[in-house]
Amino acid sequence: MHEYSVVAELVEALLPRLEEHEGQVTAVHLKKGELRILSDRALINAFEIVSRETRLEGASLEIESIPVSVVCERCGYEGAVKTLEDEAFHFAVPILSCPVCGADVNVISGRELSVERVSMRTAAGETG
Repeated sequence: MHEYSVVAELVEALLPRLEEHEGQVTAVHLKKGELRILSDRALINAFEIVSRETRLEGASLEIESIPVSVVCERCGYEGAVKTLEDEAFHFAVPILSCPVCGADVNVISGRELSVERVSMRTAAGETG
């Protein structure tokens, strides 16, 4: 699955940054845009597996979904897009055209995939 390679890169990037911090990692907070066709469940399962025997073992992967937002250069619309929902897709597919005039749009948000923060438990207590 694609999610495993994404999580492997995430863990590989996080571990060196955690070396300068003491404490137990309790959660990794991830922002994921709706246009990232990644299963939250598969990401969480992959995180549990890939993080074994690392400082991230036992931490939860908390995923915040970022909705798609667009801007239309033709009519000036800025905001959400309509979605196509079909049981065959198993998820909603955003329609990337202006809901007002039907023109092509520029995506403002919805492509994100980033670590927002890491929560840790230290001798002084929980930090985020």
